[in-house]
Formats: sequence, C-alpha cells, structure tokens
Amino acid sequence: MLLRQNKWLAALVAAAGLIVAPDAQAGMVVYGLRDVYRLRFEEISFLILLLFLSALLLKLLWNYAAKGFSFLPRLKYLQALSAALLMGLVMLVILTMISGIREVLTPDAWRRQGSSYRLNDPSQEPSRRRSLEHLRGALLQYASAHAGRFPMHDFGADIPEKLWEAPDQAGSHYIYIGGLTTNNSTALLAVEPLNFGGMRFVMRTSGDIEQLPSAEIERLLVSKPAP
Repeated sequence: MLLRQNKWLAALVAAAGLIVAPDAQAGMVVYGLRDVYRLRFEEISFLILLLFLSALLLKLLWNYAAKGFSFLPRLKYLQALSAALLMGLVMLVILTMISGIREVLTPDAWRRQGSSYRLNDPSQEPSRRRSLEHLRGALLQYASAHAGRFPMHDFGADIPEKLWEAPDQAGSHYIYIGGLTTNNSTALLAVEPLNFGGMRFVMRTSGDIEQLPSAEIERLLVSKPAP
C-alpha cells in the first residue's frame, strides 16, 4: 500500500515538473504554440494539477477522519480522484444554472469585461461620456489644424494613447474609424468597445455624443460613408 502511494506521489511530482519546466534554449529554433493557446494550455495544466492535489488532500482528510469510525471505508487515491472530479462537475452545473437564472431574471444587466462580467450601472454613464468628451476635444483640435481631416489611425504621437482607452478595467480601446473629415457630420468617428453592452456611446464627426444600440452601430459601421 505504501509503495502504491509513493508511485502516485512520484507521478504527481513529475507532472508538476513538466508543467513548470522552462523552455529549453540550445541555440536552435524553438517552435511553440501561439501565445493565446499557450496561456490556455497553462491554465488547463494548472487545473489538472489542482485536481490531482485536491484528490490527494481529500484522500488524506477522509482516511484521517475515518480512523475513529470503524464503519467508514478507507479511500484509495483513484476513488478520491473520482469523488473530486464528480464534485467539481456538480459545482460546474450549479454555477451554470445560477448564471442562466441571473441572465433570465436580469436581461442585459451585465456586460462582458475581459474574462469576467460587470453590472451595467447607469451611474457609470457620466464617466463614460466624459471619457469620450476628452477624446473628442483632441480629435476636433487635430481636425482644425489639418483642414478638417481626422487622423488616419488611432496610433501615433498626435493623440495621447491614454485618450484612446475606454473607462473599463480591461483598458480596451475605442473603435475608431480613420480617414474621415468634418464634411460628413453624421458619420461615426469613435465607438465604445463591444464589452460595454447593448447600449454604447458613439461620437460622430460633428462632435455629437449619443447612445445607440449595438445593432444600429453595426449597421452604421457597415454602411460607412465616403470621407
């Protein structure tokens, strides 16, 4: 029995070593996964390792508590691993049900922000509008100095990088439509990112700021007018 436990512990230590081992550098070309896939692989590896450790902890705690109760069976590691996996699946189903009920009871009350969700709070709308107003001031100043033409892109030294950032935790950038002029005052110039929900603030080339549904924004962006 002790030999079997040692084998499982040795396997866990070897798996942990493979996960945290640095990339080999030997003066040759190293091929790896793209950054996004690499991060996902690291997350999955960490969860698998956490599952193995949780099963080991469950086995030790159960067997220690069962010493005073002769009618309780002793857990083997595979049994503890199966129990930990089953409890994890049950918790996943419960959390999914809670998330679904939340969406049904409060539709459009939450918006995605990065890997989490944030409540759509109407009290945040003044700060969102104010952030877009700061960008508007810089863009209109640029247009007045360049014969009514706005910047061709949203990266460069003409407009400070901080003004392109929307007021969210992820620091996402505004959607910018470059190459427009002040001649068409109804065209969309800057739009809040998708993670601001179904109603987003937009800025037109005239400087007007208003709130539009995402469907209307997509329609206006598809039918982009000529500069």
